[in-house]
Amino acid sequence: MDKLNDHPLYCYLNMEEKQLLKQVSQTKTFVAHEKLITIGERKRDIIILLEGSVSVQVEDFEGAIHEVARIHEGNLVGEMNFVIPTRRTANVVALTEIETEILPYDRLSILLKEQPVLAYKIFSALNMQLREKYLGMVE
Repeated sequence: MDKLNDHPLYCYLNMEEKQLLKQVSQTKTFVAHEKLITIGERKRDIIILLEGSVSVQVEDFEGAIHEVARIHEGNLVGEMNFVIPTRRTANVVALTEIETEILPYDRLSILLKEQPVLAYKIFSALNMQLREKYLGMVE
């Protein structure tokens, strides 16, 4: 499958397929220090960072917060929970005012069931994104 662009989720999609995703997405602005994702949540939405940066934070056994990564505009957060149905394992906090595009799990799942070719392309992109994040952590 050929990449059509560098977007982490839409990289294999043509214009018609992008429009289908836009129909289920929501845009949302977060202010600095606002949580996009909270440890323990059951939400499985995928969040695309259109503008701004976030801090990915975990808690140790004593409750201290540690930043483990910073993610910047043009990237995804929450994609692992879309694929693996677990509770959220990190807080994701806005470092600046950020603009996002949110793909709600329920709405996206319905669309992907109706559009198997789109599902194939989205899961291929998610697989590539998760692989790159994993390799970035172990290097």
